[in-house]
Order: sequence, then C-alpha cells, then structure tokens
Amino acid sequence: MSDYIWTPTGTDITIRWRQAGWVPPSELPEYQEKWKHYQELPMRKLDDNGKKQYEALLLRNKVARIK
Repeated sequence: MSDYIWTPTGTDITIRWRQAGWVPPSELPEYQEKWKHYQELPMRKLDDNGKKQYEALLLRNKVARIK
C-alpha cells in the first residue's frame, strides 16, 4: 500500500485530519448553538436570584459553559 503513512506513538493525528479539511464537531457552529440551547434550559424558569445561584453552582463545580 503506497498511501499508508506511519506515525509514531503519541502523534496528534488530528493535525493531519485538519490538513485534509476535517473540522471537529465541537468547533462547528451548529453544534455550539445546540449545546448552548441545552445548557440554558435549566435557567429558563428561574428568577434572577435563582440564575445567580445556578451560575455559582456551575462555577463551583467547574462546569464549562458555551458562551
């Protein structure tokens, strides 16, 4: 096979994939919008004080939010 490229252990193969035009789903706008929507669902029925407490809980537990 002439199209096989050997890569040593520990190589970040996503670099080669990106060169071929691949974009990870986490960087696609439609996925970012989808996850932002689902992250905001619990806050829809909270008052201002509840939203502040919810944000503090996420911060305390080190939960990453999509902004």
